[in-house]
Amino acid sequence: MLDREILKTDYGVSYGSVTLKSLQNDNIPELDLLVREAIQNSSDASLNEPGDSYAVNFITGVFTPKAFNEYITGLEDVLNRRYPDPTASFLEIRDTRTCGLTGKVRKNEIKKDDHGNFFKLIYDTGKRQTISVAGGNWGFGKSVYYRVGIGIVIFYSRIKTEDSYEDRLIITLVEDESKTNESGDDITLLNDIEPRSAGKAWWGRKQDEDLLPITDKESILKILEVFGSKPFKEHETGTAIIIPYIDEKRLLDGIIPIEADIEPGIKSHFVEVWASSLSDYLRLSIQKWYAPKIHNRTLPNFCKNKWLIVSVDNTPIKKQDMLPFFQLTQELYTVALAKTYSYDYKSDAFPNIELLPINVRNYFASGMTAGYIALIRISRAELNGTQNVLSPYAYIGKFEEDGGLNEPIIMYSRDPGMVIEYATTGAWVKNLTPQDSPDDFIFGFFVPITDKLIKEDLTVTEYAAMPLGEYLRECEASDHMRWIDPVRMQIVQRIQKNVINQINKRIKASALVNIDATASKLSNRLGRMLLPRIGYGKNIKPGLGSGSGSGSASGTKMHNINFTSRCIHGNEVELGYTLKLSPGKKQVALSVIIASEGGWIDASSWKEDIGTNFPVEIQECFIELVKSPISDKPIEIKSSCSSSQSLLEKEELSVELKDETQRGLYTQVVLT
Repeated sequence: MLDREILKTDYGVSYGSVTLKSLQNDNIPELDLLVREAIQNSSDASLNEPGDSYAVNFITGVFTPKAFNEYITGLEDVLNRRYPDPTASFLEIRDTRTCGLTGKVRKNEIKKDDHGNFFKLIYDTGKRQTISVAGGNWGFGKSVYYRVGIGIVIFYSRIKTEDSYEDRLIITLVEDESKTNESGDDITLLNDIEPRSAGKAWWGRKQDEDLLPITDKESILKILEVFGSKPFKEHETGTAIIIPYIDEKRLLDGIIPIEADIEPGIKSHFVEVWASSLSDYLRLSIQKWYAPKIHNRTLPNFCKNKWLIVSVDNTPIKKQDMLPFFQLTQELYTVALAKTYSYDYKSDAFPNIELLPINVRNYFASGMTAGYIALIRISRAELNGTQNVLSPYAYIGKFEEDGGLNEPIIMYSRDPGMVIEYATTGAWVKNLTPQDSPDDFIFGFFVPITDKLIKEDLTVTEYAAMPLGEYLRECEASDHMRWIDPVRMQIVQRIQKNVINQINKRIKASALVNIDATASKLSNRLGRMLLPRIGYGKNIKPGLGSGSGSGSASGTKMHNINFTSRCIHGNEVELGYTLKLSPGKKQVALSVIIASEGGWIDASSWKEDIGTNFPVEIQECFIELVKSPISDKPIEIKSSCSSSQSLLEKEELSVELKDETQRGLYTQVVLT
């Protein structure tokens, strides 16, 4: 039996419900969040250890609940009732060649400026990582460990002390202290034994006022044996995190959005190959976020960054095992990173990679170069060879990008080597035009010069003389999924703008009117429907147009428009279409764009550059019916808006014909 400590409601208490929500991300699968956080923590823990690499192993398995529950003092009966089956699933994440959970374990020994790895992981909420070159920053990422299972997590670590080694094990529970079921009944664990619970508890050994980790090797071994887990070897240090009561089906169901418009063949292939088990998806997720470091033995040639030895169920993922796109991702990263260290790396596998400097004026103490982007234009055949694989968009979770013209993908990362984002929308790719062929891709990877110093006389004094890498670390939210400048700073914005400018200089043969690549895609579809072909004047059967995706009036991607018919009457063209709005989208604007030799031209650009009225006019928009997930049957509208009656208002939606400039009409649909 272990001693326990339950955090009770009190002044200034950090509640379990707050900790669980602190990661600020419900937009990507929890398994992805777990992979990102776990390997990042291991990377940080390897920084001061000897050697060029560190190792992480993800292990899935089953255990006997009753054998484990007896160690959770006070909750044994509750857990036995809720989990009566003879077996349950668990996930273990174990790293080696790392320092382990070092630091003080007693409250009165904790230093104000550094609480140590153990205390920060086990007890602190939001205590920042103090190592400037580390991946962690906010201290909220650890909350994902409690989100993956039922909130119980076992932390086992082995550290090197001044004259020997020490094993440490402690069990933690974090839950939403106010959680109820659909009937309003309390379904928390801790409230069963402590009505004033704040949703947090720990199990270890009690000494005075401290709840300390177990250090007795025999007791630790008994708990590890429940999961078939081994203790660390004699001179080995590291950390094992064991998460019991994993709901594998729930985690796998969260990978593909329920309402994602995916071609059935793509979905079935993805599910069969990559989402049929935790092990399969972990192998994909690890590649997605840590492709830059997996067996990248080139890194020690020019920097102190360590390469990653990573396994799933004791089977390593080697460089040659990675999907072609992620092998390319590693090469792009290495080319760009090497240049930030004044080292020229030439990729043998992808010799066509170009390297472009990204300059930012008025911010740095010396020079303008903020970093480098490695860029490649590559065909599907060049990328995949003879392998039967899906497009890169499926593997990075952008399922609705599959098919049609390929949007450019821009990646970026700080020194630690975790991909921050695969950007296909937003400021990193705005005004980048897709390739003309669905078999061609544009990929870029930006890496900053992390030791580049911001100038000392900066008016925003809190960032004066700060290294660029530390500034970008400050720009990351707690989920590390993007960089956003603080108020009064524009370094990230200027990097994004100049990334686009540099790529356009390489790719565009002539100046194009700056229009979002999404609008170009939509206008291409509209153009094919609008312009006469063979059979002019005859009714066109439904099914000519096709598309998939989502749209909104704020520039979100226009994939979910599907043209169903076309009929030409003299100078008029009648288009039938269906429009699907993704979850959370409430409005969309449909307009016409003209294709010219110089590029795509919208109404305002036509008026400004050509000086005549826009040559195409939307005369009427007729709404037949509306389908909604909250209604079993389609709702008939059978009404229209037109140039003479520009506004249509119904209970379900409003449709308005607006004029951007003279005759440059567009239709705005808003769901109510």
